[in-house]
Amino acid sequence: MSTASIKAYAEQLAEKLMEIEDAKVECKSIIEAAKEEGINPKVLRKVSKEMITDSTKLADKYAEESQLEMFRDAVDIHVRKGLVQAFKEAAE
Repeated sequence: MSTASIKAYAEQLAEKLMEIEDAKVECKSIIEAAKEEGINPKVLRKVSKEMITDSTKLADKYAEESQLEMFRDAVDIHVRKGLVQAFKEAAE
């Protein structure tokens, strides 16, 4: 381990960290532009993450969400929590 190799690794890492920071700024800008057009940023982030998620993991997630919805329906959670009207409005 020489000082030259430490310096080289540090410079490489610093460059990558700067790229990450630049990418974060770009992401915030994209989200802000979408928000200005009335797009829900929380949902946009979720679907964007799904786009890069491994298909097997995504399939597992969808199966779990499907089962969760089935359980919610079985216990009438929407009715119990007074969310029926909210769901009707969201569907429109």
